[in-house]
Amino acid sequence: MTKHLIALSFVLVNTGVFAQGIDDVVRYSQTNTGGTALSLGMGGATGAVGADFSNAASNPAGLGLFRQSEFAASPSIFNFSGKADYYGTQEDDRKFNFNFSNIHLVLHSPAANRLKTKGWMGTTFAIGYNKNNNLTERATFRGVNPTGSIVNAFAATASGKSVSQLQAADEVLAYNAYLIDPVTDSSGNTVYTSLLGPVNGGITQRGTLEGRGRIGETDISFAANYSNRLYLGATLAIRRAIYEKTFTYSERDERDSIAGFDELIYTTGLTDKATSVALRVGAIYRVADFLRLGAAAFVPLDYSVNSEYSYNLTTSLSTGNFAPGEITGTYKYKLRQPARLTASAAFILGKQGIVSVDYETVNYGQSRLIENTGQFDKTNDAIREKLHSTGNLRIGAEARFEDMYLRGGFQLIGSPYSSTNNDQSTKAYSLGGGYRDKEFFLDVAYVYSRQLKNYYPYNPNLSAVLPAALTLNRHNFVVTVGTRF
Repeated sequence: MTKHLIALSFVLVNTGVFAQGIDDVVRYSQTNTGGTALSLGMGGATGAVGADFSNAASNPAGLGLFRQSEFAASPSIFNFSGKADYYGTQEDDRKFNFNFSNIHLVLHSPAANRLKTKGWMGTTFAIGYNKNNNLTERATFRGVNPTGSIVNAFAATASGKSVSQLQAADEVLAYNAYLIDPVTDSSGNTVYTSLLGPVNGGITQRGTLEGRGRIGETDISFAANYSNRLYLGATLAIRRAIYEKTFTYSERDERDSIAGFDELIYTTGLTDKATSVALRVGAIYRVADFLRLGAAAFVPLDYSVNSEYSYNLTTSLSTGNFAPGEITGTYKYKLRQPARLTASAAFILGKQGIVSVDYETVNYGQSRLIENTGQFDKTNDAIREKLHSTGNLRIGAEARFEDMYLRGGFQLIGSPYSSTNNDQSTKAYSLGGGYRDKEFFLDVAYVYSRQLKNYYPYNPNLSAVLPAALTLNRHNFVVTVGTRF
């Protein structure tokens, strides 16, 4: 037991227990535009439409099309449901929350000479909050793995190291929980054997992945209107990401086929708090009364990330129950986000409605995890190899019936992964409507998105395991209530 305590003490002060991966990079780099019900109802395709606060998060030049000042807020109801297929067993889970998608104040200042038709016609200042991504999720999977175990993966990562050299939390906890033991092979190398050995007859594996959090930004924007033809704008975006993730994983010998082993429960936790500042600039040009073209660029600074992590492992063996203790710690690093370029077009159908299209390009392969000791070198190499440039397509339409509006939209968010075997693209469909008069407006929107994702509970290169095939469904209902003045 003494050697176990020595190893645990070593890990508690060693940053080698901490690990961020590609999924973390993707999570904080993927965002949606806007947060108003108008924008969401049109699939986020408002880059060249203008006159909505969502333009602060898509193309700030659109704020130059305001003709009045306004104040509005957008409460929302979010429901996540996850379905999993793991070794032929289906499970489903869900999670619900209430939040604010948007709150903003827009102050429009017309030109002193309201009769002028050329030159600077007015300016707009806007400040508010847009939620760019809701990180709420929950998925559970369960099935019988006939050939592999996470314990064999623990043994594989530990092999080649003496006990005093064990650093990763899973290695140390597995050793202290009597799941793996070191032996010396014929060449004098240290290798670790798994208590489970070959998994004869199969083992029941179960996992629950739960996430909570959001990515939001406080936008401070300024826009100007030149001759009702050219609109220019800029946004200073102060981004804030908060994310808590818990993964609870268990293995049980329900068939009583493994000598000495009954159950293990392995829990990992991560809490990230990140801040960043970004600049977004844009322009819209009215080619004709029926056509507006827009372009915008998003240039972010690095996220400053503060992470708290925890690892815990308990076992139930024939020799007793073991709980070696929780490993916790904190870590600080920076996350470099990719830049984004957006092109937009809005077709104005007189007083009958609008059809709009936005196309955004982003190269996730430019993302980086940054610190000074080389901790993330291998992860950054994997980012270059596995992430690539992709496009996000947004299409929206609005039909007008005097003071009433009907809206619809579609989004295709491209997969950041270069492999076709890991396609994590997202399709989203939206419906919305609203009522507007000179002083009051009410908009509603419903957005449904669906994503397919493969999730491995541990590295399949270390021990045999199939991915849990996840179907992730998100339902978002947003109401925007505002007043104009």
